[in-house]
Amino acid sequence: MRKENDDIIRLIVRSLRGELTPDEEVLFISWKSCSKANEEMYRRLEREYKEHAEYALYKQFDTRREWAAVEKGIRKRRSVHRLYRVAIAASFLVLGIASYILLAPEKENPRQLAKVLPVGEYSFSKKASLILPGGDTLQITPVMKDTLIERLPFVSNNGEALVYHETSGSDTLVYNTLEIPRGGAYSLQLADGTKVMLNSESRLRFPQAFNGDTREVFLDGEGFFQVAKDAEKPFIVHCTDYKVRVLGTTFNISAYTSDDVSMTTLVEGRVNVERGDTRVLLIPGVMASVTRSGITTREVNVDSYISWTKDQFSFSEERLKDLLKKISRWYDVDFVFDNPEIEEYKFSGFIPRYENITAVLQIMEQAADVVFKTSDDKKITVYDSHEKVH
Repeated sequence: MRKENDDIIRLIVRSLRGELTPDEEVLFISWKSCSKANEEMYRRLEREYKEHAEYALYKQFDTRREWAAVEKGIRKRRSVHRLYRVAIAASFLVLGIASYILLAPEKENPRQLAKVLPVGEYSFSKKASLILPGGDTLQITPVMKDTLIERLPFVSNNGEALVYHETSGSDTLVYNTLEIPRGGAYSLQLADGTKVMLNSESRLRFPQAFNGDTREVFLDGEGFFQVAKDAEKPFIVHCTDYKVRVLGTTFNISAYTSDDVSMTTLVEGRVNVERGDTRVLLIPGVMASVTRSGITTREVNVDSYISWTKDQFSFSEERLKDLLKKISRWYDVDFVFDNPEIEEYKFSGFIPRYENITAVLQIMEQAADVVFKTSDDKKITVYDSHEKVH
């Protein structure tokens, strides 16, 4: 199985580089055309290969040698699970390929999950609830295009986002709330043209139309904002105990009330993070962390904090406990740890956001010494792979 996997990975890498020989191209086309899953996998990897910031590192990647280094590094360090000595771009490529191969239905997976997850459960999809002023709730999905027109003639659903159109509003602000459940995500375009992408388990309260001297919304959870410029009307995002003030810019806020730290990461423009009498100006590439003790800032790799908007999950030296908290929101599951020490294991790398959590867990089992066991009540227990699974 490992030899066959390596051969397929080598063909895919050589195809992405444009280095296939005529004989290899025949084998590659045969593999790609044998299933829709293979075709979709290659399209996704090809897109990542072209768009990834570390593109040049792929050209230095020797599949078998570097993958062996990954495994060797993992075995040596059980407490810190890194994708060792491999450029992030290269390791993502291998893990992405390996995960699809492991899921290929015609092949036997040498390292099954402790219990196979049923298709259709523990999955991610685009969905949301729109809560109207009177409390009525409308369920929003991509297939419900333009079905809001009877209730809300100034709102349309294009299958990707709810779009609020400008209206001749009154002096009174009328608020709607877009609520994203666990295992879901959806986008929104406000009446002023501002675009917001909301992550799982998030809520955004916003006016149907803006008036007055400011544009103000209220966030609980995570949102990626592309604010329409209006020098006369600052845009303000209110979180639990602080706010972010902008004129026109692109930024990400993660402000779940269940998290100890709230984070605002600036992509473009300028924003002020304000808490009480404290005001901190951010420039692109800087993240502000808000805790009970105050506001701190540091330079970060912005792509890591907005990767969720591209259906990816990026993490760097992140505790397994924190990593799985985010994954639990994506797929509406709960993780429990067999041993508290496992919570402190640290991970670095990329994981694509697959429709089903099975692929994510298989990647993590392959990349580190952990095993997942599922139950019928949406609970997944995490074990050290060297310990006996109950």
